[in-house]
Amino acid sequence: MRKRTPISLVLVGGGGHASDVLQAIEAANTRDESWRVLGILDDGEIDTRRFEGRGVRQIGSIDDIGRVDASYVLCLGWPWDREAVEARIGERAESAPPIVHPAADVGVGVELGRGAVVLGNAHVSPMVRMGPHSLVSYQASVGHDCVFGPYASVMPNSAVSGDVMGGSGVLVGSGAVVREGVSLGARVRVGAGAVVLNDVPDGDTVVGVPARSSVRILR
Repeated sequence: MRKRTPISLVLVGGGGHASDVLQAIEAANTRDESWRVLGILDDGEIDTRRFEGRGVRQIGSIDDIGRVDASYVLCLGWPWDREAVEARIGERAESAPPIVHPAADVGVGVELGRGAVVLGNAHVSPMVRMGPHSLVSYQASVGHDCVFGPYASVMPNSAVSGDVMGGSGVLVGSGAVVREGVSLGARVRVGAGAVVLNDVPDGDTVVGVPARSSVRILR
């Protein structure tokens, strides 16, 4: 079998989420050396302890991306941060193909947009569609036939049941549960540990069990 040429890649963002994404890349490379990470681009000074012994260092700021001959992955945990940085990058570089940890369980017919990331021990059921620069974090699950827009984040240990529709920039917080068939509008934030039983409109934040709008709770 002909050996695959690794895809050159830069990590945009150098925080804890970058370390998680790098772990997925390292695990994938133990199988077929899919990726060659050239370095990290970040506007601030990164905590180098996260990357000691991993062959990766900071090589510039985000605006240096046009000077690097590589694809990129947005290593920023929050949807709004990924969207803002993607707007800054524009057409100066191309986002990477999806990055999937080999310990993730990804079903038949799943479609992952460019720059999407699926971390270790995540479960993505058949026929799910995740938009560009979306995230399914470790030990999260996304049920059959769900559709999420760009920049969506399904955070650690959360459980999204089947046939859920999620708009652009949705955040499903750690340990949250979303009932089957629910619609989450664009930029919805589901708080950690919340249980969502009903549709949530664009821009709303819901918390609690059962989940309610945090605006109504404050009133």
